[in-house]
Amino acid sequence: MASVVGMTKAGSLALVVAIAALMHAPRALACTSIAVGRRASTSGSPMVTHSDDSGGAADIRVVRVAGKTHAPGSMRPVYLSVGTFPRLIAPERSADYSRDALPAGHVLEEGWYVPLGYIPQVPSTYGYIDADYGMANEAGLAMGESTCSAKFGAAPRGVNNGSALFGIEELSKVALERCASARCAIRTMGDLAVQYGFYGGAAAYGTKYGTPAPAPAAQPAAQSAAAGAPPPPPSPVPWEGRELSEAGEALTIADRVSGEAWVFHVAPDDTASSAVWAAQRVPDDELAVVANNFVIRSCEAGPDWCMRSENAIDVARRNGFYGGSSPSTSPSPTTAASSDGGEYARGKEAGAPAQPADGPFDFTAAFGYEPTDVTELQVNRYYTGRRIWRVFDLVAPALHLDPTAGHIPTRPAYPFSVKAEKPLTAQRLVAIHRDHYEGTPYDLTRGLASGPWGTPNRYAGARKGGVTGAWERAISMHRTLFAFVAVPGRAERDAGGEAGAAAEQVDARAQQRAGDGGGGGSAAHERGGGESVVWFGADTPHASFFSPLLPALAAVPSALRIANEAAFEPSQSAWWAVNPVKYVMDLNYRYMQPLVAEAQADWEKLSAARALRFEAHIAAARADANETARAAALSEVAASVEAHWAEGIGRWVDLFGQLMLRFRSGYLNHVVQPGSNLEVVLPYPDWWLQSVGYDRFPQPPALVMAPGQVTLPPYRPPLLVPVAPPLAVPAADRRNDSADSATGGQAAIPAEPTPPAAREPPTLLRTARERAQPWAAPFALGAAAGALVATIAISGVAGGARALRLRADGRVRATACRVPLVAADGGDERAL
Repeated sequence: MASVVGMTKAGSLALVVAIAALMHAPRALACTSIAVGRRASTSGSPMVTHSDDSGGAADIRVVRVAGKTHAPGSMRPVYLSVGTFPRLIAPERSADYSRDALPAGHVLEEGWYVPLGYIPQVPSTYGYIDADYGMANEAGLAMGESTCSAKFGAAPRGVNNGSALFGIEELSKVALERCASARCAIRTMGDLAVQYGFYGGAAAYGTKYGTPAPAPAAQPAAQSAAAGAPPPPPSPVPWEGRELSEAGEALTIADRVSGEAWVFHVAPDDTASSAVWAAQRVPDDELAVVANNFVIRSCEAGPDWCMRSENAIDVARRNGFYGGSSPSTSPSPTTAASSDGGEYARGKEAGAPAQPADGPFDFTAAFGYEPTDVTELQVNRYYTGRRIWRVFDLVAPALHLDPTAGHIPTRPAYPFSVKAEKPLTAQRLVAIHRDHYEGTPYDLTRGLASGPWGTPNRYAGARKGGVTGAWERAISMHRTLFAFVAVPGRAERDAGGEAGAAAEQVDARAQQRAGDGGGGGSAAHERGGGESVVWFGADTPHASFFSPLLPALAAVPSALRIANEAAFEPSQSAWWAVNPVKYVMDLNYRYMQPLVAEAQADWEKLSAARALRFEAHIAAARADANETARAAALSEVAASVEAHWAEGIGRWVDLFGQLMLRFRSGYLNHVVQPGSNLEVVLPYPDWWLQSVGYDRFPQPPALVMAPGQVTLPPYRPPLLVPVAPPLAVPAADRRNDSADSATGGQAAIPAEPTPPAAREPPTLLRTARERAQPWAAPFALGAAAGALVATIAISGVAGGARALRLRADGRVRATACRVPLVAADGGDERAL
């Protein structure tokens, strides 16, 4: 979080909150997550995915938190869920969360990162990989996330009279610390949310404590329920817990031991101090998808397939969301209610009708939020529904699901899960996360809005201009911070299939062993996890390279720990190696994308082969009875993974140079020999030239109007952002990212002629790949006369000599570009 030295304490805090309010991206507009059953996977392992699309000023580091042993009576601190940098100051978890890990000169507000409260600690915790949400642990448990709307909102403890202790960030991390199975994770998170309260997104606008709360003294387990929060702050920064579009959360969860995949939902209850939750297992031969709205409907198949909080039906009944006769086994939830009597319990005005008196209980119909505003309702319907349709249609096209059905909380539009027509590889899931609806009427690489070269990115809408509408919401988008496919691995199972029970026995054995003195990493062999792999791609998937992370290893590659949006480090940071590639692709996406796809295919094939070797070495190391030798072997694997990621960064820095060289100055360029360059003009498509008035010359360009436009908007120079004082932006004018969401109804094909569906790029593009020299793009950022000035210098791009191969007809032979690794119709694919 940025801060300014020399301001008063109150002024500095105001600046921080103002920056957060302006730059923090709502998580309700973010994240797609898929859960795949083990028999729907080519590897026999379940899989979960996650794309973090929150954008904005985020903490994009990936951190490894080590397993630990804790003294009896220890307490675990619970922190506010913060999305901006740094997301956490907690050196007890990792050195990467210490103040020493912050950039030089970074100033923190005192008291900003004190715990909201404490819960009893367990004797031993697993090591895990952590981003803004928990990702995967050494035991073979993995999670993906998607923020959802809900009928009730809540605020965190100490903020605006809030009383909830847990956001999904901390809930997911507690589960990874304590559990080896999906069922354990679900019960752990659900019980904690009900007992201590749950709050949803938009929490990163800050809380201020006058005096940091001291850690509580060690307590006997019998006193654990009385663990409280720090004293109320004297002057909390108001936090609005009424953003219902991000009040709920969903996780996709899978584990190695049971081989099960589940979907978990959680939301605040009507007291704002407890929670309701539900979970449903994904059939082993099917997959489910969550795209920012709840998807669990009626599920009464028993605990092997369905779970929910005991209070869910009571809360729904007393608010008129359910009129059924299903029995309730618990009183309404009552932990410490907020002092304002549940001010954050809103959503009744959403107008959702009660469910039929004799119908089964539908969790999404009861607690999913449906906006009353017609435009917002339409946007929300397709923002979620189109992605669900797209994923299902890619893996099960024979179902012919309706792309216009949308997502409506009060009635099912799509099934909870579908059966894939053929088993899925991890690479197939990566390809899905790179999708922009290519080949459909909703294709974001087609039409006037994509420009002449088919960019799929839509950076903003036009809310302030009075234009009502929306963009399609793709799976891969400009504000995706990272994405991953987690493959927990495959374990031997009983012929009787008692996977869930076996997993819970592993949880119990591990905790019992920890109580006997064997905690942390020493229990890693029993816990398993050697076969677990997380395929991680920094930044936007369609521009990124995916490489393996191994949760069993003690460190995350520095390529992912060195990640700061405010420091341009392409030679060290995977995120900054990918980001320039993403943005240069916008200049000519149609021609650059095949080159990027080729580089992705080559890299990910190499990564797959190396990952198998990494896993084999981990398994061999764990079998070694000599602890010193085992540690040395694992360190050697970690060094190899570090080198692999460094090589990936080098390739993507080189790729950026190739793209700059090849498409410099709007031409298609080739180095034919040292010092000689061949330039080929890339003409604009006819349909685009006609649409922008090219054929109306010499009419002045400024007078070429859009259809129906009668006046020319006044020219306004670009706005320069002052450094100090902060901009005072009225709430009504703040950016609303829902403007870049999906369109409602059947998408209309643009009136302008659309480009041919399968136009081939010029064959000159398809020559052997030139290797570019190292490049550099230092950014100098300075302030003068109250304005933010950025200067960019890019240098050192040069290409090696390559001879062009000419065919008999005089055309250049196509030797470099191939089709994308996985076609939209599910054709050619290679397994990771």
